[in-house]
Amino acid sequence: MPLCYGTSAMNLRQIEIFRAVMLSGGVSDAARTLNVTQPGISRAVKHLEQQLGVRLFQRLKGRLLPTEEARQLFERIQLVYQGVQTVQAFAQSLSDGAHSTVRVVCGPSMSLEVVPRVIAKQLEHTPLARFELEILPSVALVDALVMGHADVGVGAAVIEHPLLRIQRIGHMRMVCIAPRRYGLAAKSSVRMHDISALPFIAFDAHTTQGHLVAQALAKATPPVSPVATVRFARTACSLAEAGVGVALVDELTAANVASNTVDIVPMEPQLRIPVFVASPLNRPVSTLSERFLADTEQVFKASIAAYTARSQQAQ
Repeated sequence: MPLCYGTSAMNLRQIEIFRAVMLSGGVSDAARTLNVTQPGISRAVKHLEQQLGVRLFQRLKGRLLPTEEARQLFERIQLVYQGVQTVQAFAQSLSDGAHSTVRVVCGPSMSLEVVPRVIAKQLEHTPLARFELEILPSVALVDALVMGHADVGVGAAVIEHPLLRIQRIGHMRMVCIAPRRYGLAAKSSVRMHDISALPFIAFDAHTTQGHLVAQALAKATPPVSPVATVRFARTACSLAEAGVGVALVDELTAANVASNTVDIVPMEPQLRIPVFVASPLNRPVSTLSERFLADTEQVFKASIAAYTARSQQAQ
């Protein structure tokens, strides 16, 4: 039958069948490769030749010998397949996090345990992902997110901003950390009047913890006169470990103090610091960033639960 000149382009199924025949050298092997019948392959090849108006194979003793036109077509199809393989490899690398970097900003308290554990968890599932971590106070943390210098933020503060997506994930309680010579470990909890006469380590009033502590100090009798003022809870813990005085810090920072020179005692009434995760509203959140935010909530709640359990056992 003479071949007529066709006008239709090859579809993906025709390309797949043609390539299988070229690679296998015969109808039966191509049919086996594609898990179809031999007559189906034969009909598809014949239809393709009619469609293109070109003889692609010479039939010889049950085998299909490619013509020069078939060889030229095959070379171009191979280029297409190589491109598809490149796209598939890139798509897989996206799920593996190979092309993803998450820029994280977090408060000092979150940097001690929660965020490191989240990053470790992320790398277990996406070992090719990369993270950039910067520790900032709350105001600078918000600025970094708004200015596009970070993808996600984790902090402990009361914040609102029209350009941020903010989710509160829980709270931390303030605890008292004090040199052991003051004997506060004998108490099940500490009130402000128990420590108002002791050397006190205060926070900068512009910080979240400083604001909470200042409110508590305002009710103390006798009035408290700080011997030192700091910005970060870990610094306050270091001063307490050195014997400078007592401080009120968040429970996660206190949980990371490995010292036998201080006692850590719950406060009454409780002072609570809200904990949040945030991301910019004006930029799409990557899949890896979404996982980071979700894992942060899980890890934070697990850390608080573990600290609470240890505290109850200690009492």
